[in-house]
Amino acid sequence: MFCRLLFLLSIISPFILSAQIATEIKLEPAMVTVKYERKVEMDTLDRGNKARTTILTLKAGKNHSAFYDAKRKWIDSIEYRYDDFFRAQYNGKEYYDFVGKTSSIKLFKNYPEGKIRVHDFFDICRWNIDEDMEKPEWNVTDSTANILGYECIMATTKFRGRVWNVWFTPEIPVSDGPWKLWGLPGLILHASDSNNDYTFSALEVSDRNPGYVEYFDYRPQPIFESTKRIKSLQRKWKSSQENIAYRIATSGMLGDKTPDVSKMKKTFILKYDFEETDYPHE
Repeated sequence: MFCRLLFLLSIISPFILSAQIATEIKLEPAMVTVKYERKVEMDTLDRGNKARTTILTLKAGKNHSAFYDAKRKWIDSIEYRYDDFFRAQYNGKEYYDFVGKTSSIKLFKNYPEGKIRVHDFFDICRWNIDEDMEKPEWNVTDSTANILGYECIMATTKFRGRVWNVWFTPEIPVSDGPWKLWGLPGLILHASDSNNDYTFSALEVSDRNPGYVEYFDYRPQPIFESTKRIKSLQRKWKSSQENIAYRIATSGMLGDKTPDVSKMKKTFILKYDFEETDYPHE
């Protein structure tokens, strides 16, 4: 599938004049690049059988970091430049099976300004969520372990509704980690909440030619702005209980590729919660 798409794009790209200009800003040289496996229990009543995994990348520099799905970045960079062509290669189900296996969430930390910008997609809308960086209150323990050849120390924290256990290595003096976990005297290589609903496990660490920390955005307008983290979580919680496939199918977005909706459920019960649970579940 990827080969077919790349081959076709190599042929037509010189003739496409209306490609969207993407936002790509090199913020600073990265000090380290880490690939993590993110594992999410999608059904907390049937643990282990419905877990979803994605590979996420952290590029961390002195003042900034970016945490994202590199495969989704690649897809977005193509789709939003050559949208009509990209979608024409797949029917509705193929397209959403293709994209749905990636993560749309991106986090950009700005340490000098004490801000995090989150890109997210929910309620069939694109969102920028700006929030203050909240440093977890860590309890560093005496427990040690070796991860990927690095000596690591265990630390714990209660952060935004969950208890997190992490392993960080002082051998890599980068005070960052997956998701919104940071603030330790070393890079976090493993993190999991106390229920193991969310797990981040480093698969690969590299400080050789790690490239740049970039701020990027390939999403078309409109993009909705929100500075209210709690309200964003509430809206996401509500929309996550709606059948997104049904909403997309009935919205007309798929045109003549719209599937039969007569047997689709409009709503369902969400059987898991987000990384952050400190919001009213209404």
